[in-house]
Amino acid sequence: MLIGKKAKPESPEEMALVHHALESPIRRNMIILMNQGVLSVPEIAAAVGEKMLDYHLHRLELAGLIELSEGKIVLTEAGVAYGELVREQKEKGGADKI
Repeated sequence: MLIGKKAKPESPEEMALVHHALESPIRRNMIILMNQGVLSVPEIAAAVGEKMLDYHLHRLELAGLIELSEGKIVLTEAGVAYGELVREQKEKGGADKI
């Protein structure tokens, strides 16, 4: 799994971007898939659909959870950490409450 830099949000504004990025069930599913090794844009599109895919990827990138490079997705440290939290919540039946 490729991991980029940026460990955690450094300001309330950055935290708000993370919150916004993870409020969508589609983006929560995307970050779980990315943490499981689905790291290309076509793979994510096949898994979650192409509807608004660019928008969803952009929201995750703005929040500092992923970096995009030549069709590949690189998880940041924050992306790995938040992805793990989202996965745990989903397994407990509570991911929709994050």
